[in-house]
Amino acid sequence: MLRFLLPVALIALILLDGSASADVKGIALVQVEDPKRGSIPETVVGYGVVESENTLTRSFQRDGQVANIMVEVGDQFKKGDPLLDFGASPAAVVAYEEAKTALRLAQGTRKRTQQLLDLRLATQDQLEIAEKVVSDAKLAKEMFEKQGSATNEILEAPFDGVVIAIPVSKGDRIAAGTSLMTLAETDKVRLSVWIEPSQMGRVKAGLPVDLSSLVPGRGPIKATVKGVGAAIDPKTKLVPVAIALAKASALLGENFRADIFTGKFEGWVISRDSVGADKRGAFVFQVDDEHAKKVGVNVLGSAGDTSIIEGDIDPQKKLIVTGGYQVADGDAVRTQDAVPAAGTEKAESATPGGLVEGDATR
Repeated sequence: MLRFLLPVALIALILLDGSASADVKGIALVQVEDPKRGSIPETVVGYGVVESENTLTRSFQRDGQVANIMVEVGDQFKKGDPLLDFGASPAAVVAYEEAKTALRLAQGTRKRTQQLLDLRLATQDQLEIAEKVVSDAKLAKEMFEKQGSATNEILEAPFDGVVIAIPVSKGDRIAAGTSLMTLAETDKVRLSVWIEPSQMGRVKAGLPVDLSSLVPGRGPIKATVKGVGAAIDPKTKLVPVAIALAKASALLGENFRADIFTGKFEGWVISRDSVGADKRGAFVFQVDDEHAKKVGVNVLGSAGDTSIIEGDIDPQKKLIVTGGYQVADGDAVRTQDAVPAAGTEKAESATPGGLVEGDATR
């Protein structure tokens, strides 16, 4: 009888051990950390493009022809540089030549009339008429010369700047007043970023701004808020915010994302992915006697991978930061300490854009 009881006991022991192993393997493994208080910056985000405060459209007040263009759109220039060669139109050249011919003929007629008068073959009235014709012809010739319509004229740069637009081409015949070139001064630039109207009450002059260029390879720029618009743009339905830029810090036409720092969120610091949500709102899990405990929270704000929350957090119980998706309220859990992500300390010490960490409560 004893020889039968021993195998039964061994089988029972094996089954019991297997059951225990199965129970252990069925318990979720989660990563945890101590609750800690801290803060993250509160920001308002806007987008905008750098523009010149002084944009000038150049033209000539006479008909003519584009003889040559020395620059292209986007080219930078210095004050006094030649930009465009504006020549006379064919009609203006003909009119000027006719004026010169008329003056030469009038001068010849006056000379002959004077000779005839000396011989008493012409009257004084005839000489005065000849002199009047000379005077009129001379005025007509001088008018063409003053207008420059008979000669080439060089369009010179009025300041240091960049070419924004060239609506004409070489060889074009141009009417008086036609736009030839649009120029922008590079030493005087402005940046306005656009924000939602609901955010304008949080933005004030003097607040710090981090500018991130949308041009690849360009580094970030520190700036400040210069002023806030007092009206909503009817086209964009947004509010403009003027940003004060340091000289030569941005390029004309450069697009920026602006993070305007309006304050900070203070509360419990946790990774963004650790916060769950259901029909009752946001929640996190804490470990209570090796079981997951669901705690309802309010998410105050987020920055990058970090969120600030408030709720009935027990500072003596670990927070589940990884693996919370696989547990429910009351489930048994196995825990291990979370490993800080690379670069966390650097991110947490950065200001004003990084996390400002307070004292950990253990």
